[in-house]
Amino acid sequence: MKFATCLIAICLLAACGARTSDEDQVRALVDGAEIAAEERDASDVLEFVADDYEDSNGFDKAQLQSFLRAWFLAHPKVELMVSIDSLEFPVDGLARAGITVTSVDLANPERAKLKVELRRRDGEWRVTRADRVGR
Repeated sequence: MKFATCLIAICLLAACGARTSDEDQVRALVDGAEIAAEERDASDVLEFVADDYEDSNGFDKAQLQSFLRAWFLAHPKVELMVSIDSLEFPVDGLARAGITVTSVDLANPERAKLKVELRRRDGEWRVTRADRVGR
């Protein structure tokens, strides 16, 4: 009985010490957003977006939602390759990433390079801005 109690206590302490790094959390957010986009669910994608989102297209979160819904309607099948080209944390609670998103579509492949800003609020990372760079 003592052995089982000690084993449980050690497992609980190990779980407390295994804090996920900011980089791991941001990478998990990008992975989650990719999966949500491939499932063509605008609501699930928006779970990763901050309420005060804005971008160079003039979109806020509500306008981004409308855009995503229209894009998903126009693309009945979505397969993406997403890569994080750069990731930096200039100050605590702020991340900047360069991300390349490629749609895997033999008829009309698209590639977009994005400059993405993320902020951590209440322990959660959310996208606050995403701008396309280059064409």
